[in-house]
Amino acid sequence: MSTVLIHSNAPWVPSGYGKQTKLLTQVLRDQGHDVVVSCFAGLNGASIVHNGTLCLPNGMYDFGVDVLPGHIDHVNPDLVLTVMDSWKLGPIMEKLKEHNVACWVPVDCTPLAKLDNEVFKRSGATPVAMSQFGRTQLKEAGYSPEYVPHAFDPAIFKPLSPEQRATYREAMGLKDRFVIGMCSANNDTVRKGFPEQFEAFKRFQKRHPEAILLVHTVADSSRGLRLDMLAYDLGIPQDAIRFTDTYAQLSGAFDDSLLADWFGVLDVMSLTSYAEAFGVPLIEAQACGTPVITTNGSAMHELRGSGWLVSGEPFWNPVHGAWWTRPSVTSIVRAYEKAHTHAASYREDAVEFAAAYEVGKVAEKYWKPALKGLLR
Repeated sequence: MSTVLIHSNAPWVPSGYGKQTKLLTQVLRDQGHDVVVSCFAGLNGASIVHNGTLCLPNGMYDFGVDVLPGHIDHVNPDLVLTVMDSWKLGPIMEKLKEHNVACWVPVDCTPLAKLDNEVFKRSGATPVAMSQFGRTQLKEAGYSPEYVPHAFDPAIFKPLSPEQRATYREAMGLKDRFVIGMCSANNDTVRKGFPEQFEAFKRFQKRHPEAILLVHTVADSSRGLRLDMLAYDLGIPQDAIRFTDTYAQLSGAFDDSLLADWFGVLDVMSLTSYAEAFGVPLIEAQACGTPVITTNGSAMHELRGSGWLVSGEPFWNPVHGAWWTRPSVTSIVRAYEKAHTHAASYREDAVEFAAAYEVGKVAEKYWKPALKGLLR
């Protein structure tokens, strides 16, 4: 039996990486591996056993850069697998040279970000791409990455029955509304494209007064934007936009089962970011039968199975030293108009496309062969 030490968010943290860590932990255990999780978010001060898995705590520094070497010495794993922005481990990557390290790395710009490139050069870690886009950027930078996409749990993310959907929409006051949803972390001021999507919705809603925008994020974030003020400044009517309750999100009360129901009541989901290394909500929404609108850039274009792509302009990211795509407001409006006419007929295709990313299929098709190469 091999031991794998995952370094990521704790498996109970309701973030994209937290959810992938939860799924990955079970995949590895099902395939006969012993798993320990080094939690740089969600656990401090002591180790715990969660659902049969030992979880080690974060230290005093962000992303666990002070405790990860110690965790490795303590566990002595056959493989260290990081699930995070690899460049943030730069300060300790040279310490990891003597260990077998793989990075399930988010790549969201063209070409590969300079800091990620430096980390792989210095550490000798094996990159694992989470999208075909990322795989291409890594190959063009001279690496030989494994490829394993992110996944979702089909027991949770599945379509509502027509009766359930009608009942939930009526209970939420959405019976005769055209419902656009956004599901994005409000952690910076640029990447998720909130201003562009809000402006597009304002223009669209003037022509379609029945339209409403549901935004699943923390509206007032110290690391992002005051989204309630943004909506007010743009002149979006108060009855045309709703934010998910902040406390429910921060306390964990709004869990994945509620998120799946939320996806299910939407007519279309809008995720026109400047860049995405994967974009898990795109898959989760489609698994629930909701078509998507997303940017024709980075990994997003390959995850639009049922829905519409939005054009944009190149945007230089000085931190990464590479390019993103700024979504066009006009193109977003056009996509909303298309969705207004055709979204209902796209629902079945959305479910069919998302099925390829069910966790069991990803485990068998991608993780099993990838681990044979990583556990050398």
